[in-house]
Amino acid sequence: MSAAGSGVTTAATPIDNPDAEYLEATTKIDFSGLPDGSSVDVISDDTVFVAFSQTLSKTGPVPDGWATWSSPPFSEDPNPFVLLASAGTLTMEISRPVSIFGFELEPSPFGEFEFTADFYRGDSLIESVSRTVDGFAGARLFAREDGSIDRVVITAPVDFAIAQIRYQLAPIDPALAVLFIAVLVIILALILL
Repeated sequence: MSAAGSGVTTAATPIDNPDAEYLEATTKIDFSGLPDGSSVDVISDDTVFVAFSQTLSKTGPVPDGWATWSSPPFSEDPNPFVLLASAGTLTMEISRPVSIFGFELEPSPFGEFEFTADFYRGDSLIESVSRTVDGFAGARLFAREDGSIDRVVITAPVDFAIAQIRYQLAPIDPALAVLFIAVLVIILALILL
């Protein structure tokens, strides 16, 4: 799944396209059931919540409410439901650490624009993915794997839409698991005394 070239600038492990391996390894947060035109601050699948720093508007499926999208292999589906965002910065706060996170993005104006997605764990920048994306049927995946993250910051020169938000939960740190078990044993011992 790791990228090599094709317009992605990054330090480590971007995923260029939503191939079968990526789709199988991740869970999509399905927001298609939200009413068309609804304001969205958070989406969830009851396992992971993704909170947005600006209110987004849900529309679709493409071409209803959003003119174009790309087709496989560059996108998962040519007719997704989308969330509309304004130019500037969009932060996505993820409720649990994830080891894979991705979303598709397309600018509103027809033309090519550069977007950057910065992936963070706490205050530490883990990786940046920059791509030039065409607003005419040019949606592209912004995704990465390896090492957990809990926040993504999108820098956008123009209005845009996102879709197909996917994740894989990060594995539990073995040291934390041992600590948790030790605390449980101590609590049980105190209760039994």
